[in-house]
Amino acid sequence: MGKQDGPGRELNAYERVLAEDRRVVREMFRVSIGGAHAGFVITVFIVVLFAAIGGTVWALIVGGVVAFWFAVALIAVVGGGRRGWAAVKRAYLLTFGWAGWL
Repeated sequence: MGKQDGPGRELNAYERVLAEDRRVVREMFRVSIGGAHAGFVITVFIVVLFAAIGGTVWALIVGGVVAFWFAVALIAVVGGGRRGWAAVKRAYLLTFGWAGWL
């Protein structure tokens, strides 16, 4: 009897450990839309704070950096095959989802 290949076969000990490690890493880096909304609010607050303290120029610089990061994320997501609102949502999560880890 030969080895079975494919999704129905039983994993050996090494493959089970790798699968568990991958599951843990995916869970650790998972972001939610709620965390992204919180990140957006924090970012807007920081841009307003820069505008109040440092002036309009600093607010435009910080806002421009965030907008640039969103544009890069959107280009990467579209390059990965997502389209439309799914691409915008994924870029939003990539840009502002960091707040879910706070």
